[in-house]
Amino acid sequence: MSSASQNQAAWLTAVKAYPLEVGPAPMPTPEGTDVVILVHSAAINPADPAVQRLGIVVEADKYPYVLGTDVAGIVHSVGPDQTRFKTGERVVALGLASLHKDSKYGGFQLYSVADAKALVKIPDHVSFNEGCVLPLGLCTAAYSLFEKRSTYPSRVETSPTGKVLLVWGGASSLRGYTVAATSSTKNFGLLREIGAEYVFDYNKDGVVDDIGAPLQCAVIAGQLEGRKHVGTVRPPGFPPLKDWPEGIEVSHCASTHILHSEVGPAIWGAWLEGALEDGTMLCRPPYEVVGQGLEEVQKAMDIMGKGVSGKKLVVEIVH
Repeated sequence: MSSASQNQAAWLTAVKAYPLEVGPAPMPTPEGTDVVILVHSAAINPADPAVQRLGIVVEADKYPYVLGTDVAGIVHSVGPDQTRFKTGERVVALGLASLHKDSKYGGFQLYSVADAKALVKIPDHVSFNEGCVLPLGLCTAAYSLFEKRSTYPSRVETSPTGKVLLVWGGASSLRGYTVAATSSTKNFGLLREIGAEYVFDYNKDGVVDDIGAPLQCAVIAGQLEGRKHVGTVRPPGFPPLKDWPEGIEVSHCASTHILHSEVGPAIWGAWLEGALEDGTMLCRPPYEVVGQGLEEVQKAMDIMGKGVSGKKLVVEIVH
């Protein structure tokens, strides 16, 4: 597909409209510190088919609408107040159409506007397909892990603390922590690759007892005193989760929350670029290319809607 300065998008034309319609879109002009990206690769997230199927998140007056939150590409132009990014640089960004309530920030288009607060340069050894799997998952996890803390990831090497972090239904690699994670057995290799020392099958009867085995997760017991906080991605408006043990604080964590927090600049500004360069931060899960061009976005969303595990679906928008 041509990368000429003429925009096109995969439009969600109305509430629950199917399929997406590929058509012309306004060519964006960056304002302030915003950056316009020529999108090379976009990843699909479970929220994309959910928004289409259920008619949630997008306000009625915002249709037609452009979905897409994970993108990678090349800086096409920058706003008059932007000093950090330059035309031609390779970047990944979190698409923020839902936050700004404006489709120009959606990822499923040739030229997408990126908020500089959720934008980072990527090194040459990270491909666009690899990079685009990162933003939404990174933001959600970082906010969940660090919003209630006073410390953030650092470029300074740290020693192990002896503490254990349990990640249920996923994995994370955090310097200073021993990571225990749960997943289906087919994803054990992926979790160990990205730093989990202990991996448990969440489909197994008695998995909670396995996690609590003295030789495997003894330190967890020592962390149960003091403040306890659970971050959940359960969307606002859904019935609240009930029967939480007394003394546990529960809060909703969304990727966009990081932009209103000190966690955002700590991750996107101070840490991420260097971590990608030296391999501290890996672009995981692995990607699978579904197709090329905006016309393939609906196909990728359909596959995602049926359930995908241990990988992220990617469409090469410009190829």
